Amino acid sequence: MTETTEEERPITVPSIGISVQGMEEKAGEKLAYCVGDYVRELSRYINLERLDGITIAVDYKEALLALDRGYETDHRLTPSSELVEGVAMAPSVIRDGILKSHLVLNAAYIYSLPDEKDEHYAHSLHLLAHECAHVELAMTTDKAFPDTLLKKIYDDAADACEGQAENACWDEYAACRIAAPFGRDPLQDYTNAFITHLEETMNRANECIRRYRTDHDHDRILSEVLRYYQNLMTSGSYLLGHMDGHGLTIDDVPAVRRALGGHWFAPFFERLRTALRELWARYGQWEDRSEFAPIGEIIIDVLGEGGFFFQWDEHGNCGFRIPFTFATM
Repeated sequence: MTETTEEERPITVPSIGISVQGMEEKAGEKLAYCVGDYVRELSRYINLERLDGITIAVDYKEALLALDRGYETDHRLTPSSELVEGVAMAPSVIRDGILKSHLVLNAAYIYSLPDEKDEHYAHSLHLLAHECAHVELAMTTDKAFPDTLLKKIYDDAADACEGQAENACWDEYAACRIAAPFGRDPLQDYTNAFITHLEETMNRANECIRRYRTDHDHDRILSEVLRYYQNLMTSGSYLLGHMDGHGLTIDDVPAVRRALGGHWFAPFFERLRTALRELWARYGQWEDRSEFAPIGEIIIDVLGEGGFFFQWDEHGNCGFRIPFTFATM
């Protein structure tokens, strides 16, 4: 049995359209052809059969808003993110009843791709590979659990909290693991982001809770506390995915090892790594969404560590309680 060469790997991407917005015509054509070539080569390693098309835009925010999603939704795509600067996205779209993904790329962050000598070339390549990985992940999930993406209705706030954490942590872990071999190595970026979240998450959440003691804005505190702690877990998932993609252990990233030493999040980080690796070991062979539940259980326990607890009344209505603590008074 001979090893499969790069040329023998099949190209999985279909014939797609690439739109360039806001650039001079010749420069735009050059960039479009280049991105198309790289996407075709990446599709030998990342399954892109469900790629709908690519939009490269100078006005990235407007391109996201203008994207035809193929279904009715009140959710507005925005580039903002508290984890990484929002410069690319692979939103799900519906085309002829099939769930696909459409790449939307900020032209400023992909512009260096045609020049391998450009100092930002490797960054552009890794960015493109990461978004292509999200295309494969959406397809793999849709095949495992048909007609569930974009249609999930959560039972209550606790169910939504668990489901959103499961999706975010798994998607970024797997995308980082798939994209790890391509282009620039962002290990330092992921390390710095995770350490920042370790240092700031509980303090910021506690600040919100102290304000809540006086303004009693239930919707706001629910949104803020969940977002802070989910972002901490998602940041850890970026890092874990990239580390596993390169076969690294925590000892290979001393700054993270030191930051986790004695930190309240350390045991949750270990649980998260175990849960994500178990999902990866059964990639695409999952039989039930309950296999993702360990991640949801972690976010509930993390919130409890932060002094936030969901509770239900005798009628099954979900609420929450935030007991008084020294840090939140």
